[in-house]
Amino acid sequence: MESVTTTIQCMGIKDSCNKKKIFQGGKSKIIEFQVKYENSDEVLNFQTTQSAINKLISELKKEIYSINLPISNYSVTSSSALQDINLLCQCISSTPKIQRSLSFVNFIETENNLTVSSTFIFDFIKNSDISGVLLKTKNNNKRTKKERLCVIKYSRVLYYFSETGGGSSTDINSTEVKKKRCKGLKFLDDCKITEKGENYFQLKTSNNETYVFTTPTNDECDRWVTTINNCIDYITKSTYRVSGQVQGTVVKSRNLAAKDLNGKSDPFVIIKAEQQQHRTQTIYKSLNPQFNEAFHFDITKHQGYVYFFVWDEDKFKTADFMGEVAVPLSLLPPNGSEISLWLPLSPRNSKDKVSGDILIKIRYFFSPDQIEVSPTSIYGNSLEAIVKNRPEICKNQVPNILYQFIEFFEQHLNEEGLFRICGNSTEIKFIKNQVNTDTQITFNPSSVHAYAGAFKLFFRELPEPLFTFNQYDNLINLAKKSTELQPLIEIIKTFPICHLNVLKLLLPFFGKIAANSKSNLMNHSNLSIVFGPSFLRVKDESHVNLMEMILVNDIAKFVFENSQQILKSI
Repeated sequence: MESVTTTIQCMGIKDSCNKKKIFQGGKSKIIEFQVKYENSDEVLNFQTTQSAINKLISELKKEIYSINLPISNYSVTSSSALQDINLLCQCISSTPKIQRSLSFVNFIETENNLTVSSTFIFDFIKNSDISGVLLKTKNNNKRTKKERLCVIKYSRVLYYFSETGGGSSTDINSTEVKKKRCKGLKFLDDCKITEKGENYFQLKTSNNETYVFTTPTNDECDRWVTTINNCIDYITKSTYRVSGQVQGTVVKSRNLAAKDLNGKSDPFVIIKAEQQQHRTQTIYKSLNPQFNEAFHFDITKHQGYVYFFVWDEDKFKTADFMGEVAVPLSLLPPNGSEISLWLPLSPRNSKDKVSGDILIKIRYFFSPDQIEVSPTSIYGNSLEAIVKNRPEICKNQVPNILYQFIEFFEQHLNEEGLFRICGNSTEIKFIKNQVNTDTQITFNPSSVHAYAGAFKLFFRELPEPLFTFNQYDNLINLAKKSTELQPLIEIIKTFPICHLNVLKLLLPFFGKIAANSKSNLMNHSNLSIVFGPSFLRVKDESHVNLMEMILVNDIAKFVFENSQQILKSI
């Protein structure tokens, strides 16, 4: 905050349920503050704790030499607690050096964010399909039985939060709801209710996990089962192909978990949709990072999600997981209107230390595509099927259109951001339809990025990726050890002949693009980020971790960089 604080005032001290003693009814005290700024109408109201006050005092002493504070250690239970905190506020309000200090600025930012985040959680839970406190048991293991505040959002995602402070299972208006942390999420896609009894139901997920949820009453159980079945129907109706794009900005995060010894983290975000991904810059030494980084992806499946994975960068080991969120595309306005979403970060399992929220701005443009892929279509069929069903449009078991695309792109090798800059979704759909119906297409030089988008789309829509499914694990395991050329070549040799012939066409072309990277800004690394996730992917993409995401790009980059040796051997 750039403005200098005019006043910080204690508004009172009050009791609050101890987060660690919810069910025992334990009480702790919180201090309420109001902060006003000079030459500004902004007023901040937030709550904090004794430990946060003492941390501020300690950090101020370290940052400001020979500072004289009225108290050295604050006790909220002391008989002079209110007097002591008022003296500290008066000292801060009358000392500009303290007001400008990093310690105080960080204190205000952190504590205000925590208060705002608490209000956000209340609204997030309130605006849901259904919510309530349920007993959750995973895979019939009694040790996993937990009482959770469960919430279904967007008719797609089941969230569960840490326990409420007792009371009615449907009472989400309690102030204790505001203190909850997200403990996990499950996608309702491909889920089904496999059993229902009195006061309980069993949910089976797409990866064959089972969860038993126990409700306080049978009526509430009926409401949950009805809601989940309605959600499953909604998901089925939302399952269709589209030609579209999703665009947005990762704005910022707040209240992230500290992963480093200095009490901070070095967060970055990986955004993923279908077989595309984008990595933001790393914001060093921050728990409230401002990213303000744009992303865009082409979309073919309306039922899909845009995933956001927050990680802590570590120079000496694998990045630490800091949380994830998923935005269902079907949630977004169909007219391309931009919406802003604060979303709670979710852990993958009980061992993950995750906290905080993320702010995303996002918009989605799409038009419905044909429902079924015709056997004669170029898009959406495997390379083997195209060669078998349409031999007249193939050369060397490679669709002629790929030769035509590459011939066109080679006339535009100096185009900045070739394959990186997003093309117009309407033009991409037109090109796709043209390719599916005509044996020869006419290229428009003013629409290079639209043709690049159609070219990328061809590989994303292949049912069997260029680097085949059955070699995914072998390639990932090879990259984990350290990628060596000869073992890689032996794996590539196992690809079907039509896959090999496409690779023989692509590698020299990618070499030409990289050779002109000074003008087009697309080196081997950039090309691997664009094409790696569609060339090499796993059948079940919901369980890909960060390491595998990075290794996929590393493998593609290694193939592109060593294309000459590979081509000589295959």
